[in-house]
Amino acid sequence: MEIVLDYMPADLWPCPAGWTVVGRVGHQALAYDPERQPFLLGDGGPEPLDPAEVNAALVDAVAAAAMKVWPGGWTNALPLAFGLNRRTTQPDKIAKKGLNPVVLRSLAFAANEYDAPGMGALLSALALYADRYAEGGDNPFETLGNTKRAVANAFDLLLDVRKGKTFKRNADEGSDS
Repeated sequence: MEIVLDYMPADLWPCPAGWTVVGRVGHQALAYDPERQPFLLGDGGPEPLDPAEVNAALVDAVAAAAMKVWPGGWTNALPLAFGLNRRTTQPDKIAKKGLNPVVLRSLAFAANEYDAPGMGALLSALALYADRYAEGGDNPFETLGNTKRAVANAFDLLLDVRKGKTFKRNADEGSDS
């Protein structure tokens, strides 16, 4: 079985309520039900899959997607970015237990576009800020909310500097303040 983690838009790949579509097996969607059981979604309705076979195939699928997002190495970056225990994302552990479908879907989304390495850098930077600098203690909603405010502040700083004469693209037009 070959799994490709892929962004699967809900309007093109419908699934039962509460299910999570994470990619493809051939031309069919790979989805998980709320109990984290894997299924193929095709014309004939959900077809159950052997979890052991799916988990074994996930090792290569996760590695392929994660290398698009973190081309310099993903084995540390993936668990740090998504707040996972490093052991959870080791190949032998994935082969045995799989990964949470939300993690698989998020990784598939991040790996989907040309800017996957940029998305990886953003995920890593945001996670670093959230884990080390954001106030909120053990409350992830508060910590991530504070991180979101910090992102808005950082964006405003970039916008302010880059719209002025200091931006390198404007250097040829005159002064280099």
